[in-house]
Amino acid sequence: STEYTGSNGQVTTSSAYLGHAFDTTNPPSSALSVSGAVAEACKVTGNNPDPNGVYFIYTSTGAGNVGYCAWHSYGTCSNGAPVQVAYMPNIDGLAGCNPGDTSTGHSEGLAALANVTAHELSEAITDPRNGGWYDSSGGENGDKCAWTFNGTVDLDGTSWKLQQEWSNNAYNASQGSPRGCLQGN
Repeated sequence: STEYTGSNGQVTTSSAYLGHAFDTTNPPSSALSVSGAVAEACKVTGNNPDPNGVYFIYTSTGAGNVGYCAWHSYGTCSNGAPVQVAYMPNIDGLAGCNPGDTSTGHSEGLAALANVTAHELSEAITDPRNGGWYDSSGGENGDKCAWTFNGTVDLDGTSWKLQQEWSNNAYNASQGSPRGCLQGN
């Protein structure tokens, strides 16, 4: 993901998990909107989000009848602070979101959530606040290789089936299967 640049410059060369917060209020009754996700991230951070961070919002609310498994976007808090968000609904049992990860011992819902989390993180890194990398058709790096897999990825001794991500460099070097799609950690 670090090979890309956009209107906002070079994307980051590293990422780090900086913690989590639990919201013990009732979950939303339906899928979050972008404005709802932004409001939640602003609330949790006291309107002081890390401008270089992305706030993943996991809910027990099912995705419902929507055309996505998860999404990422951006907005601003009431004080103008920029924030990136990713919405991760409960996608357990949604056939279109299941990566078919049967060999690693994860539940279907957890395997699906891990796969779409990796996808949205990669896209949030390469397309922060809609100023990053897109192909000529408007696809982000995760979209170009959506639902293509090449084995599993080892994360802290646990294997996960995560979709591949697009690489211009791999495509130009005739690498990847399909060409340009790489499995990464």
